[in-house]
Amino acid sequence: MNSIRTRLLIWLLIPLSTVAAIVSLETFYSAQRVSKDLHDRTLLAAMLTLSENIVASSGTLLADNTLKMLTDNLGDEFFYYVKGPRGAFITGYSAFPKIPEGIVLEDERPIFYDGRYREAPVRVTAVRQYLSGGQINGLTTIITWQKTTTRDRLTISLFVRSLLRLVLVVLAAGAIVWFAVSRGLRPISELQDAIENRSPHDLTPIRRSMPIELSGIVGSMNALFKRVARSKQNREQFIGNAAHQLRNPIAAIKVQAQAALASDSKADLHSALVEIVEASDHTGKMINQMLSSASAHALSKENMRAFDLARVVADATQAVAVSALEKGQDISLDMQIESLAYRGHEILMREAIINLVDNAVRHNGSDSSIKVHLRLADNRQVIDIGVTDTGRSFDEEMLIALSQPFSTGEQTNSGSGLGLSLAKDVAKSHGGYLDVTSRNEPAGKTISIKLPVQKAALSA
Repeated sequence: MNSIRTRLLIWLLIPLSTVAAIVSLETFYSAQRVSKDLHDRTLLAAMLTLSENIVASSGTLLADNTLKMLTDNLGDEFFYYVKGPRGAFITGYSAFPKIPEGIVLEDERPIFYDGRYREAPVRVTAVRQYLSGGQINGLTTIITWQKTTTRDRLTISLFVRSLLRLVLVVLAAGAIVWFAVSRGLRPISELQDAIENRSPHDLTPIRRSMPIELSGIVGSMNALFKRVARSKQNREQFIGNAAHQLRNPIAAIKVQAQAALASDSKADLHSALVEIVEASDHTGKMINQMLSSASAHALSKENMRAFDLARVVADATQAVAVSALEKGQDISLDMQIESLAYRGHEILMREAIINLVDNAVRHNGSDSSIKVHLRLADNRQVIDIGVTDTGRSFDEEMLIALSQPFSTGEQTNSGSGLGLSLAKDVAKSHGGYLDVTSRNEPAGKTISIKLPVQKAALSA
């Protein structure tokens, strides 16, 4: 049942049919009451006619034409029993349906009850009244009864007529609902046609006029188109930049390889091979950073695991510390948190921190100082992972520019231009951001990865 039209029709017709069934049941009992009341009134009128005839005929049997008239008017065979003042049988049939227990026959008050006569259900009317005339003088009991065939037939007839009207109402309501739902869902079909008629490359917003109920869906789709278009543009730009950045080192490797082949001395051959190795390392690092950046963009909650963020910060700093010491730089680690549980991508987070520290090492001189810190900021609501150096300062605007892929600032040959970009992508994928704080006296800056504190944090 995947059709909205069918669902709406069913959910509208089910309660309507339920109400119709309840009304039908009430109609049946109402028809039963009406037919029973009509039958009782007719039977009572026949009994009064009988009493008048008995007085007039001094207790003789009904004439055949009178009995036939009563039978024709009542619709079923008519029976009667008349008993005199002292219980003496006067006229009629010798046996009659007995009065049930609990029903008392009072003077001048007719009673009605159901009984059986000759193995058939009958409706009985009885009255004890004073008759005077001819040989009858005193309280006389008159009992009349008739089969219920006509009454039952009338009940069914009334019920069927009412049921047919209800069925017609339900069917008409169903047709109206189907038409109304079809008209109401037409904008969805129009939206579907508009989407299906689009080319795979058309990511422009949907500007078709839609009902209020569909405006949210259209708005979400337009927002999705915008994100997809932006992602497509970034991907195309990234691929173009990557191709441009990889072309130079690959060309350099080729030139050095050709120089090595053409070299006649071992020294020149060795020098060319060393440059090939360095170019290969640089290219391999760039490729690894590009893969890490792509992983950060594709990171989802399913790929995140719990890890100790303090340990990752310490390991990342230690991985770059050797390069800093070889360059004569002073590198230190300020851990204000000994252990901090965090749910995310451990490898990418480690790679992002390594890139921040490595950037500070490569872009600062031998007499510089580098400090890596881990602390809780903003009333312990933000995790601050920062790298402070004593190199040149730059502001937020420059940080935004340098955090673009393949942007290296002034020192265009000092790196791949993916370090800050990767750090920004990893921070963003974990709900955080990249921040910079600069100072002039003494010169330097702090580039930080700011992350939201998670409830599962370990003791600081």
